[in-house]
Amino acid sequence: MFLFSSSVLVLALKPVGLGVASSCLRSIKSVPLVGPWLVGDSELLIDTFQLDDEHILGRHTIHILPHSLAHMNPTGKTMCIDSREAGQRTWYSRLVPGSSHRFQERQLTIPMLINGTRPASIMYAHTSFETGVRQVRAVKNINGLRMETVASYPALGNWVLATYYLPVVEEGAYVIHSVRDSRGLEFRTVAEAQATVVVGCPTAHLSWRKQDENSTFAVGSDGHASICQRVGSSSGDGALGLIDVVVEGFAPMDVSVVRLVNGHREAMELDGIGAKETENDGDENQWARFQRRTSAYTLSDAVLQAGEYVYRLESVRDAANHTVALSDTTSGASAIMARMVVHARPRVAWASGLPASSSLWLSDDRQRASHHALGLQLTGQAPWTVDYTIDTGAQVLHESRTFTTATAAALDARQAGVYSLVGVRDSYCAGTPADMGRVTVERAVRPTANVSSTAIMARECGGEIGAHITLEFTGRPPFVVSYRERNLRNAQGRAATRVVRTHQHRHVLALTPSETGTYELEFFRVEDDNFPSGQPMFEVVRQVVHAQPSATIYATRMPPAVCRGDSVKVPVKLSGEAPWQLTYAVAHADHHATFNITDIGDERHSIAVGPLDDPGEHTVDLVRVTDARGCARELAGNSATVRVRASGPRAAFGCDSNGVRLREGGDARIPISLSAAAEFPVELAYRRLDDDTVFHATIRHASSLSVPAHGAGQYVLVSARDMCPGSVDTVPCAVHVEPRPRAWFATDSLLKSEDSWYLPSTCEAASAETVAGLLPLGLSGAGPWRVEYFVDYWADDTAQSDSVPDRSTLRSALVLDPAVLPIEGRAPGRYRYRLSTVSDERYTRPQPIAKPGDVVAVEHTVTRSPAAVLRAYSKDGKPLVGNGGLFNRRSRSQSVTHCLAPGQLAPTSGESAAWARARDHLPEFRIEFSPGHPPFDAWVEVLPASGKTEVVEVLAIPGHSHPVVLPDHVASRIGRYHLRLLRTRDALGCEHRYDSSAGDLVGGGIDIEYIEAPTVRPASSSPASRPDRSVCVGDILAFDLRGLGPWSIDYLYNNARRSTTATKRLFRRIADVPGNFTLSRVCHRNAANDCCSEFDDLSYAVNDIPRIRVGRGVDVHQDILEGDLVHIPLYLTGRPPFTFTWQRRALASESNAKSKVLESHTVKDLDAYEYTITTSSEGTFEVTFVQDHYCQYPKA
Repeated sequence: MFLFSSSVLVLALKPVGLGVASSCLRSIKSVPLVGPWLVGDSELLIDTFQLDDEHILGRHTIHILPHSLAHMNPTGKTMCIDSREAGQRTWYSRLVPGSSHRFQERQLTIPMLINGTRPASIMYAHTSFETGVRQVRAVKNINGLRMETVASYPALGNWVLATYYLPVVEEGAYVIHSVRDSRGLEFRTVAEAQATVVVGCPTAHLSWRKQDENSTFAVGSDGHASICQRVGSSSGDGALGLIDVVVEGFAPMDVSVVRLVNGHREAMELDGIGAKETENDGDENQWARFQRRTSAYTLSDAVLQAGEYVYRLESVRDAANHTVALSDTTSGASAIMARMVVHARPRVAWASGLPASSSLWLSDDRQRASHHALGLQLTGQAPWTVDYTIDTGAQVLHESRTFTTATAAALDARQAGVYSLVGVRDSYCAGTPADMGRVTVERAVRPTANVSSTAIMARECGGEIGAHITLEFTGRPPFVVSYRERNLRNAQGRAATRVVRTHQHRHVLALTPSETGTYELEFFRVEDDNFPSGQPMFEVVRQVVHAQPSATIYATRMPPAVCRGDSVKVPVKLSGEAPWQLTYAVAHADHHATFNITDIGDERHSIAVGPLDDPGEHTVDLVRVTDARGCARELAGNSATVRVRASGPRAAFGCDSNGVRLREGGDARIPISLSAAAEFPVELAYRRLDDDTVFHATIRHASSLSVPAHGAGQYVLVSARDMCPGSVDTVPCAVHVEPRPRAWFATDSLLKSEDSWYLPSTCEAASAETVAGLLPLGLSGAGPWRVEYFVDYWADDTAQSDSVPDRSTLRSALVLDPAVLPIEGRAPGRYRYRLSTVSDERYTRPQPIAKPGDVVAVEHTVTRSPAAVLRAYSKDGKPLVGNGGLFNRRSRSQSVTHCLAPGQLAPTSGESAAWARARDHLPEFRIEFSPGHPPFDAWVEVLPASGKTEVVEVLAIPGHSHPVVLPDHVASRIGRYHLRLLRTRDALGCEHRYDSSAGDLVGGGIDIEYIEAPTVRPASSSPASRPDRSVCVGDILAFDLRGLGPWSIDYLYNNARRSTTATKRLFRRIADVPGNFTLSRVCHRNAANDCCSEFDDLSYAVNDIPRIRVGRGVDVHQDILEGDLVHIPLYLTGRPPFTFTWQRRALASESNAKSKVLESHTVKDLDAYEYTITTSSEGTFEVTFVQDHYCQYPKA
């Protein structure tokens, strides 16, 4: 902050900030009545006070005028005129009120600067651009010209500096011919002045170009055009341009064009239009190049993008840089804006989903379509006309169809052939197909099937065992053929209907029935993809079948496993001619055996295998089967496996030596160790040793290896089995019930009174670390414990325990063994501590304290400590109530102040003697105790503002009020000090301390201050020290304050009484208005204006600053002719004699520039109030210094 405050930036900004703040304060102070009360006597007003600048008013400036001058068009710029507006004034417009004025506002005028006497005649020359002829014309009514006066000079008659505006109505070159005043004197003109060129203002408009008859371009009645989208950029509609930009004016010209294509803006600049037409063709007329010319520029647009095209002319600029912004009001909307709609060409394509490489079929089947809708995708504007062809093979048909909507547009294909898209037309344009693909539509023929058969001969026993039936199809796959099959050997049997499906045109069906007989197959219907309803047919095939014997095991009907020693039945199905003879084998890892079964008459037979004593897998294989004809057939790959389990499950309790524990009223489970097959559930039986009741449980998977316990006791397993019997371990498992947690108060440090327990009483605010401040607990259970208890409190320590407490608080504590509970000791009264609930690690829910005989309530009494306050009384016994303490910021202290007149404690007599004289008038200090147990002891601390702190002991106080006598050496001098209590003690030994751990001063205290009345003297360097007590406005009155600050100061300014507060020893006030200033009284502020000094020799006369006025007190500018004489009066205000200085400065080239001093004069000891300066010189006359009998301006 030090570096920042001393920086150059702060030094630069500080005066600015002070100036702004002081300006605001002065504005507020100027408000009547309220302003001085709000602002007061701010130091900021003193440091920033400035005298106003009205003490020296006015300046007189004399200017000698030059000769008269006329200059046409001083800027030399070229002008333009709209010839159409110039000729629009008709004969009847002169009869309409106000029309002439509006015409003049639009009419072009050439400015002509006149510096001199008012002109009486003006003549000018006009040269035509077309003919080059020069004509001299006169202004008929000079007073009717518009004129703007820059300055007038009444002292010179009709001399003016003004601009006259010469109206023109035609193009050409203009120059001044002559200007004369009323006396016939001719004005000077600027040598070699250029002629003022007035050309025609540039204009531009848009025009559509005419196209050939085959073009799609058309212009509507509203002036807007339309055209079809082009497909190439080199040819087609609009290749040579569609629109012209026609410009007229002083060539060459530039045009700004904006093109909007579907809202996208594009700015174009067309430069140099008509440049070739301005080339010199040998014309001798030098002004011909300024003639108005008309040229055209063609805008070429490819119109490859469909949408809206808008062309708009923004502005046009000619060769003289005249820019005209084109708008609808100046040129018309149709002239500067053109709109064209480019229609997109329509497109047609086959809809997605139509086959490109395959064909669509027309069928007479009721489940198939007799015609197809060939979907189309159309773009463009409805309606559409689609051209297409149908190639039937014999001829090509040309067709067309019109659609009013693109939704579900399709061609109705009822004729076979190849369909191709040729073209499309919408409501605006013609287009080409977007899809050149073709769609083929064919007429479907009905399907047929040819049936033939060949017998299948047996290899082992001879004879026919079936037939190969060959099916040959015509049509479109897939094919489905239906037939009925019946065995003629079973006359009562029903025919079975079967279906054959194939994607091939030739299919072979193998018929090998398992039963012997004559089989007849009747084929009655054939289907294909185009005729799903089918076509009738009739083909019959007969075949004699001698079936071979066979045997098959149904392994799905066998059990997955068997127990050791069990037998199993293997189901077998036989086919052929009964009776049968079957050979089978049973194989094990250790042995193999073959068995025969004869005279089997039933097709379904069960083979009895077992008993199986060897654990492991046993395989049953069918070896051979023989039928009634003696035809034997070897069987292979027809077997079944039987798994024999070695043993059943084995179970045991998984308890450790501590057994299983459960909460009282809760559930528990006994862990199980199990060895068993995972796929079989295990049933367990167990019981308690002291009970015959058997409990059952089923274990279905390994994640639940436990059984429920039914109360406490010794449990033993009885049995275990799944599909096979198992074994159990008979080692018992013990189940124990955990006891609930307990909590009670230990009685080692307690006292007993009848049926209640209590702690020895303690003093208020006694330390909680003593033995009596803690309550030891007794605990049982599994710690840590959560103990909840109530703290009941009675403010009256004599209250009975059965009465309602003043408050009851539930508290909770997490404790370990050994544990204690803290007691309350801050507030005096009677306390009772009651245990409510307890919980531990096993019983997480709070358990009630209900054990008979446990101590669950303890009482305790806290005795109130002795409290006292210090009070101050006057000698007549009245209490002294003062302001807040000087030392004790937080407690409510009394403040006592005693004022001594200046010199009462004279240094020659010594402060001790003065203190002795003043003791009879000093207040009395007493210590007062609240009700307690006397006698009391007290310790009082005395804290001087500066010096050593002492402690005063007041012992054996018999009553509740006692005076505190302070020794003379403690406070025998002027200044401040503070009394406060350190501690008190009663007869019971209870103490009360008044200092907190945070260091705050607490308890009653007294702030004492002995002060001497203040005095004031004028500062030696201030105008206030002048013996004549005369000062000027703007002087600063400074006074030295003596005594203890801060001070309250009363003074009168022009009979207005004011009060302020000073914190510094130098008191200052600004004499801001003339009048009288008197400083009347000064007080010590902290003494509540009781310790003051009054003065009658500090009165001052404030004199006003003298004033001088040049003329009327304003700046005067006077123009004279060379040789004229001017008298400048000066007026003074104040008390003569006067002294002042005036000077003449050269005329400044700029308004804020400080010019050179040409002469300076000082007039001294002037007793008059007026003075006159007579001169014929040019310059600015002003006063810089003025002084009267008392004051001067500006101040030294």
